[in-house]
Amino acid sequence: MMSSSFFYSVLSFFSDDPMTRAVQGGLLVIGVLVVYLLFFVTRDILLRTTSLWVQLLCIALTFFLPIIGFFLYLLIRPARTVREREMESMLQQLLKKHPSSSKKKG
Repeated sequence: MMSSSFFYSVLSFFSDDPMTRAVQGGLLVIGVLVVYLLFFVTRDILLRTTSLWVQLLCIALTFFLPIIGFFLYLLIRPARTVREREMESMLQQLLKKHPSSSKKKG
């Protein structure tokens, strides 16, 4: 009984006209998608750079141009995360310290 009253209370926010209800549903889906993209970009850019200006630029780009900004973000974002770059740097330092172990003996 309680679940049906909740369902009807949620539907009361939508119009009675089917066409208007479809438009409202579409706008709701687009709104959820935009919020998801904004959270995704925020999480991803925080992992990829420590530069505050780049972080703010990417978040603002996705906020003001939601779909197009997301694809632009995918083009301009750093290729690797901060952790991946640190790992590669540590590996390079190890290879410089021990060059004989990196060469194949044969």
